[in-house]
Amino acid sequence: MREKRKKKIKQAVFETIGVLISFLVLIPFLMVLVNSMKSKRQANLLQLNLKGISLGQIVENYGTVIKEARLVSSFLNSAIVTFCGSALVLTFASMAAFVVVRRKTKAMKAVNNFIVMGLTLPLAMVPVYFLLSKVHMTTGTGAVAGAILVYAASIFPFIFFIYTGFIKGISGEIDEAAIIDGASPLLMYFRIIFPLLKPVTITALMHCVMTIWNDFGISLYLLNSAKRTTAVLTTYLFMGQKASDWQLLFADVVLVSMPIVILYLCMQKYIVAGGSGGGGGVPLAWPPGLFLVWRGGGAKWPGGPAPPPGR
Repeated sequence: MREKRKKKIKQAVFETIGVLISFLVLIPFLMVLVNSMKSKRQANLLQLNLKGISLGQIVENYGTVIKEARLVSSFLNSAIVTFCGSALVLTFASMAAFVVVRRKTKAMKAVNNFIVMGLTLPLAMVPVYFLLSKVHMTTGTGAVAGAILVYAASIFPFIFFIYTGFIKGISGEIDEAAIIDGASPLLMYFRIIFPLLKPVTITALMHCVMTIWNDFGISLYLLNSAKRTTAVLTTYLFMGQKASDWQLLFADVVLVSMPIVILYLCMQKYIVAGGSGGGGGVPLAWPPGLFLVWRGGGAKWPGGPAPPPGR
């Protein structure tokens, strides 16, 4: 009885501490959210209360920000860069990690060390900007392509690193069975291996999206024109125009942050699975494409019995 009571007390203490820490972390965001709905006079006081909030004031503040900060076009620019950069990184980082893990040679080990070394190197934008200017990727549409490439290159080492750790837990017998059944390397990878990477891919996707969407430095160098401004840059540009209008600056911050918050809430359970799954080589569900390694009732699932028909 005493041990159970001690466990309950410890659990209650840890839960209380967790709630307090969570509240402290949320205070800055609550401060921004609450003051974004107030009048200019009330918002400048920077108080965490509901005084001065009204539906009309909310509509006025957020309507002004959407109109004057050009958030619609900025959101579209950010979405294009984020989607293209994330797709590029996830595709090539996962494929590179698969090749490096499966081909256990000295050359592949050297490639692995070279890529992972990129985690320790800072991104020097001045020389990068100089190189991009030589190939006309700092102005116009070329600047968008340049930004996508820079984002992809800067995130690639970390995404490659987490993919290698996950792929090591997937049995190589799956590859062998697929090849024996006549699958080409690309078909085997995209139809069999990649579906097994779903948990870590969603985790990697969230990292890519959050990094690219929230980035300020690369956007400031390459996407600072009026037509190609990203969502994060609107806060910086808006601050120069509305330095004393804190309610508008707060509203802009809330709107820019909202897509990431919503995406995280929707993907939270997958992120937890990707962070704790660790590979293991056993899929949670029979992925599409594994019909290649199962012939009728005679073949065997690598490492176990054949799955039932229809799965």
